[in-house]
Amino acid sequence: MHELKESHHQAAYITLHYLKDNLGKRILFKRNGRLNLEAYTDVDYAGSLVDRRSTTGYCTFLSGNLVTW
Repeated sequence: MHELKESHHQAAYITLHYLKDNLGKRILFKRNGRLNLEAYTDVDYAGSLVDRRSTTGYCTFLSGNLVTW
């Protein structure tokens, strides 16, 4: 998100093109009657031996459905 390159723009274009061509398809979320928000994260501080950068990962679930990663 901070250093977008041409390959990122191409990936976004491909995604939008796919969505445009598949308007009849839907993302399904299961209904369970509860509105729970769960978030998980993992981090590795300075774990890269090459550049000593930290890496992180996360995922968020809303009512048991993955919404971000």
